[in-house]
Formats: sequence, C-alpha cells, structure tokens
Amino acid sequence: MLRNEGSGLPAWRRQVMPWLMALVRLGAGWVVIHAPLMTLVQKNTFLKDYAGAPLRDTIAVLYVVGLVLFAWPRTCFYGFAVLLLAVGGFEWLWTRTGIWSGMLPVWIVAVLAVLAAGEWLTRRVQRRLYRG
Repeated sequence: MLRNEGSGLPAWRRQVMPWLMALVRLGAGWVVIHAPLMTLVQKNTFLKDYAGAPLRDTIAVLYVVGLVLFAWPRTCFYGFAVLLLAVGGFEWLWTRTGIWSGMLPVWIVAVLAVLAAGEWLTRRVQRRLYRG
C-alpha cells in the first residue's frame, strides 16, 4: 500500500479537494433543485390547488436540508437520500396536476447519483492510499 509520503499529492491538496467537491455538489444540487423549489415556495403557485401549504413546505424543506447535507463532505450520502425523498415527493405532487414531467426526475436523480458515487469512490480510494 502507498503511504502519505508516496502518494504524490501535496498535503494542502488533500485538504482542499473535499471542499472543492463540496462546492461542486452545492452548485449542481442548486441547479437541479432551483426550479422545483421556487415552484413550491411561490405564494400564487398553481400547485396550491393540488396540495396544501404544509405538504408543499415539507417538500421544500426536504430540498433545502437535503442540499445542505449533500454538499457537506461528511453527510453527502444522507443528503442524497433526503434529496431523493424530495424529488420523489415533488414528482408525486407534480403528477397529481396531470402534467407530464418527462425524464427530468430521472436526470435529476442521475446527476445526484453520479456526484454521490464519486464521493463514495473518492473516500474508498483515499482510505487505501492514505492509510497509516
């Protein structure tokens, strides 16, 4: 196994990279949740005819909490799970309107899954490389 001194990466880079990836996850997460979140929190949204404010607010809170957890390096997987709940809840609410959402939820889950899998793989590789 390779040790810290043989890894070829400077110590500052090993400390900065998790936070850089956290910013990437935060940015990508914001891109995919922005439109549904704004639809949920608007006062005069068309969704008010299909769901009450408590349900819409709960899904919005799931989006926000999930994004924060997803961006933070140590809680990425918990955030991914919460975001999946939020996407599922919004999709359920959206289908109640009778409007077809297409493949958008699948793409949202795919983007989030790739970022979560990247975090998992990075942690696994780092455990092997930087042991000791």
